[in-house]
Amino acid sequence: MRNILKIAVLLALPLTGMAQKKFVLNGLTKEAGMNKLYLFYIEENGKEVLDSTTVIKQRFQFKGSLSQPTRAFLTQKRNMMEASEGDYIQFYLEPAKMKLELQGDGLKDYVLAGSKTETEYKQLENDKSAIHLAMEPLSEAYAAKNKEYSMASRELEALEKKVQLLGEEAAAIKEKFEPYQVQMGDKDMAFIKSHPKSFISPYLLMFRMNGISVAETEALFASFSDEVKASRFGKEISTSLEERRSGAVGKPAPAFETTDIDGKPLSLTDFKGKYVLLDFWASWCVPCRKGNPHLISLYKQYKSKDFEIIGIADDDTKPEQWHKAVEKDEIGIWKHVLRGLKYDGKNFDKSQDVTEGYGVSSLPTKILIDPQGIIIGRYGGGSDGTDAELDAKLAEVLK
Repeated sequence: MRNILKIAVLLALPLTGMAQKKFVLNGLTKEAGMNKLYLFYIEENGKEVLDSTTVIKQRFQFKGSLSQPTRAFLTQKRNMMEASEGDYIQFYLEPAKMKLELQGDGLKDYVLAGSKTETEYKQLENDKSAIHLAMEPLSEAYAAKNKEYSMASRELEALEKKVQLLGEEAAAIKEKFEPYQVQMGDKDMAFIKSHPKSFISPYLLMFRMNGISVAETEALFASFSDEVKASRFGKEISTSLEERRSGAVGKPAPAFETTDIDGKPLSLTDFKGKYVLLDFWASWCVPCRKGNPHLISLYKQYKSKDFEIIGIADDDTKPEQWHKAVEKDEIGIWKHVLRGLKYDGKNFDKSQDVTEGYGVSSLPTKILIDPQGIIIGRYGGGSDGTDAELDAKLAEVLK
């Protein structure tokens, strides 16, 4: 196939201006079942010519005009890019009366008479025959290894599809937990409200606070005893509350500077004057990936109206999966950065964590920022808005 593409490029080179002369190509084939043939070449003005003829009683003919010899491509396929070995031959066509004999089944072995240029080319190829012979072991080894590579690639592609399908099936089963999780959540919330002095309450609230508003979390935390507030989980709630307050609607969006997927510097302040949607996601997050077609439609609808999306991926440990997901989901049309959370096997380093200050505790989470850098919407799960509410908000501000 690479050879065919190479041929197509060479054939596409324009010819210099010269007087046109007629050519006739009479052909004979030994294959009784051959029916249709296509001849591709380039005219003097650079125009591509695709001529066709019907094979009648194993004979065929092509006629045309040329100003000088040119490389031609004869195939049984209307689209020459679909031709494989045995489906095509290539030779030098020139302004003359020529005779082409196809000597075997299909299009492989042939003899062309009447083309001086073809004779010269065949002589050159004959001079190189010893080199071609010496290359045969390498060519065979390359063909074998390339075949092995192609098979492995197909197997990998099939495995990736299987992994994706299994992930989607697992996510579908997970969604069925929802009514039971709601019931357990109700039990947990009832316990927290009735046991403000229990050390179990802050532990439970750590896992439930994403599903309730900041105000409700603050009220529950305020009801705790001083001892419970000072506990390990009480302190974590206090820290999480502070972060959620800084990432709440109406607050200035915390600034960040990092490097994008192409290795170029990216700063949130670069987008001042635009509406920016921060999409917190990950390659392993099935709901995130399922939402990408919706984001693509939003981006195409509003990108001309000072709207930008910055994908912030939680894939710092496997950036290759991040790159693959961006390419596969075709979301490279907007900006992409990694979260920036580092882990050395023992400790986490959050000094470059883009999510810090945004109060992101689950994926996917989307945060909308106005041209002045103020957060005007949060969408995802729990107490955040829905995709429908995001659509409505964008329609409102980007009329």
